[in-house]
Parts: sequence; structure tokens; C-alpha cells
Amino acid sequence: MEKNWRNKYRVMVPQADAMGAIAAIRSLGEHGYDVYAVSANPNALGLASRFASHAVVSPDYDEQYVPWLREFIARENIRAIVHSEGFLIAIQEHYEEFCHLIPGAGSREDVYRCMSKTATFGDFLSQDHSPAVKSHIPPTLVIKSDDEIDWQAIGQWPLPLFIKGDAYFARTGDESLVKRVETLEEAKTLVEQLRPEYEELLIQGCVKGAKATVNILAMDGKILAESMVIASHHNPHTGGLTSLRKSWWQEDMYQDALQRLAFLNWQGAAMVEYSWDDTTQSFNFIELNARYWAALNLDILAGIHFPCYQMDYFFEKLAPEQAIRLTQSICARHALPADFGYALSLIKDKNVGLGKKLYCLVEFFALFLHPGIKADLLYPGDRKLYFINLGRFCKEFIRSALSRLNL
Repeated sequence: MEKNWRNKYRVMVPQADAMGAIAAIRSLGEHGYDVYAVSANPNALGLASRFASHAVVSPDYDEQYVPWLREFIARENIRAIVHSEGFLIAIQEHYEEFCHLIPGAGSREDVYRCMSKTATFGDFLSQDHSPAVKSHIPPTLVIKSDDEIDWQAIGQWPLPLFIKGDAYFARTGDESLVKRVETLEEAKTLVEQLRPEYEELLIQGCVKGAKATVNILAMDGKILAESMVIASHHNPHTGGLTSLRKSWWQEDMYQDALQRLAFLNWQGAAMVEYSWDDTTQSFNFIELNARYWAALNLDILAGIHFPCYQMDYFFEKLAPEQAIRLTQSICARHALPADFGYALSLIKDKNVGLGKKLYCLVEFFALFLHPGIKADLLYPGDRKLYFINLGRFCKEFIRSALSRLNL
């Protein structure tokens, strides 16, 4: 096979403002693919990547998008698309027209079920013949349309409660949401407010632990690559976007993730998210992200190039003899704005002591100097994205500070 065979394949990466998309652009471009970074935001960070062969500004995900996409694919001879959740929602009425460009794409039913938190939990909880997928799940209820809700039973769940809605089931707009509420009464009020906006909602009780993920790339039933990470910082600090995390392995959790993906018949890239309680050495499944994940930069910094492996298989059926697993010890951080958000949320929390707040403040700055922690955006050959992001954050921070001071 010729040395630069990948450059004949044109790959579109939409939502180039997302961290996972940036990592995909880097992985594919570094290995020679002809990468079209695409976003509706002309200032999307991924558009400035050195590994993007083309930076393209698209329409928003509205009625103009599909006609534009159809013409763009034909004009540029796009051979594959790295999907995002927003992209799949935008093309859902035309899925069969574009699915041949999405590596690993299955049936419409399988794909959109895996994009939905409520649908996946609904399937896990309703299957009598598969008890394995019912285990390691927090207290959960899927609410459909006018379902009666047993609030008395929910009142026994551990607080806080989390209310979730999927873009796929949104009656208006295309936004997913996750809301944390501290009391049962707040949950009742929020659910009634959201019911007109979503065909289905999910309510979950709180489970203790750090966010941990199992990251899998499977094509035609073969696992091509895999990794696991565990977080030590989240934004906000009570649980959310991972801002500081390290490579990790926990075999039982890994096996649980494989069972869930097999049950859902998912092929492609997926991040299976869990809550890990180190005290009890137990875990609970939180959600499935059936797309490239925000922490993908950690994997490619360690040399595990999920997007490249996927495209190599999609185009040329190239596969490793055994799954490529992340075994290197690596820690990565997305400092701004994610880890800044972690620190700010902790400092603002009235239930956190002064000593811990001071430690957090010192730690935030000290971590910039830690030689063992890599920065997500400070990728070899593409370091300018780090400094572009830093400049934008500083400008926004100054603007926000002046606004608060009424200057």
C-alpha cells in the first residue's frame, strides 16, 4: 500500500468547536487524511487547527442545513463523516441518505436509541431476559408523556436528584439538558415545567463516586481500540464535565460496558460513563455517549488514535490483531474554562470549608507547572490552539469582571 494512501480520502468533522471533534481533526490530519473541519461558528477552535486541511463555516442546524450538507458532500467528494450528536439530530429525517458516510452506522433504530439517555435506560430496565444490564444502575425512572409519577417512591432516593432530557425527544429545539435539584419539591416543579418540552424525561437519584469512563471503538463486532480514564476534577465540582483525569483500568467496569454496547448493538466509537466509589469498590452506569468524547485528547496525547483506526478500518478494512489498549500512565487537564469552572464552583460552594477553598485556589495555579500533567490543547504540532483558547478566555474573563464592576 502506498505510503500516503490516506490523503485520497476526504473526511468531514462537524462541530469543530467541540473538544472531541478537535481531537478527531488532529488524529486524522496528523495521519494524512484530508480533513474538512466544519462548524456553524466561524470562531470554532477546530477550524484553526494545523491538522485541518480545510476550514468550513456551515449553516446552523436548521432547515438550511441538510440542503447545504447534500451539496457540500457532492461538491467536495466527502467520503466519511465523524458524527456528533447534534449532527445526527440534524439529519434524522434524512438518515438513510447519509448513513453510508458514517463509519459503523447501523439501523436508524439502533443509532438513535444509543443517542438517547432515556431510550437506553428504558431498554436496560425493561429487559427481563438480560438481567446483567439491569445491574449497576442508580435509582432511575423514565417518564413518558402523561405517565403517572410515584413521587413517594422517588422521595426515598438519595439526593440530589438529576433531571435529564434528550435532544432526540425535544419537542422544540434540539437541546439536551441535565438539571440537578436538591429537593423533591424542586424535582416536581422542574418536571412539570419540562414535560411540554420533551416527549420523555429521565429522573435519577444520586450515587457517590468519581466519574470514570470506558472508551471503546468497535467495528463489525471487532474491538479496535479501548481505554479507561477516571476523573479527579469535574466542572462543577459536584459532578459534570471532566476537567482533570488520568488513565486507569477496572476490569469489572470494562466488562459491564462491553455487555451494554453489545446489548444495544452499537458499532463505532462510544464512551460509557460510570460513577466509581473507591470506598466500596463499586460502580454505577450513568450514561452512554455514542460519539467521540470530550476527553479524547488524552488518548491521542498517549498515542491511541481512535479516529484514525476507525477510518483505516472503514476505508481499507485495516485492523490490529488485537485491540489497542491505553496502558500508558497519563494525566491530562482542560484548564480553561473547564478546570477554572471546577475551582470557581468549589470556591462558591457555601458547604465547602475555607481550608479546602484555599487549597483549591493554590492547586489551580500549581497544576499549570506540574510536569506530569499534559494540557488537552497543547498538542505537538498544534500548540497554537492552546494559546488561542487562552487569549479568548482572558478576554472573556476581563469583560465579565468589568461588567460586574459596572465599568
